[in-house]
Amino acid sequence: MDILFVTSDPALASAVKGTLESARHTVSAASDVGSLAGAWPHGTPIDLVIIDDLSAHDLLDETRRSLSRLMDGKAGDGTGTAVRPRTLLLSTPPRTPKANPDDTPQVRRQTPLPTIRKTGRAKADGQAAPPSSLDGASSVPPIHADETIVKPFSDAELLSYVHALESGGAADETTLIHGDLMLDTRNRQAFYRSGKQPLALSAREYTTLETLIRANGEFLSFDELLEKVCGTGIFEQRDIMDGTLYSLTRKMRRMGFFITQRGHRYRIR
Repeated sequence: MDILFVTSDPALASAVKGTLESARHTVSAASDVGSLAGAWPHGTPIDLVIIDDLSAHDLLDETRRSLSRLMDGKAGDGTGTAVRPRTLLLSTPPRTPKANPDDTPQVRRQTPLPTIRKTGRAKADGQAAPPSSLDGASSVPPIHADETIVKPFSDAELLSYVHALESGGAADETTLIHGDLMLDTRNRQAFYRSGKQPLALSAREYTTLETLIRANGEFLSFDELLEKVCGTGIFEQRDIMDGTLYSLTRKMRRMGFFITQRGHRYRIR
């Protein structure tokens, strides 16, 4: 893939560029408006633009304008044949306010961040949950990102999102990503750290894993898992579900993931 990375952070640029190039992508980095013009002349085909939300405001504005021109079909060569690349936003979470040691009311001090807005993508539970957008000044069109990664993220997580976008869709259309795990929901396969070979999971183990990941960190009861994986809960099926949870927990632990239990409720971390 031909990838442009827009960021004002030299260290982040070097790290992300190295990760993507190790996966045999061609990567250009733009740290200011001048380098953006050099890395991405108007109308030049490019597959993916990765945008750091903490980039300088003028750099973000010019990136918005360039994407807007492509959305309008205004290629630099006058042919009108330019195609808008996919976009991946690197999003910085707000800082958590610290407690005041004098027991006075807490003062929230957060670094000003671009507004993250939602537009129309389907969530795991089927409700509307749109891709993020990065809003600029009112005179500059917003960036509607196809996918968003929240910092910090691992190399494997970054590559999983890039691979999903390279395959022709937003990551959550046929893919679930949980840290270094990527689930292909169409083929019911799980991959670790962008590996090419799927994990050795039984059909019940895969269904359990997907159900836990879709819960997004919330605890699920044993009966909820049982109904999803095995159907109605007769005694033999409860034993099967017990065995499935045990074997899946062991496999996940080897990769640094933990299926934690609170009473008869479970979640994956």
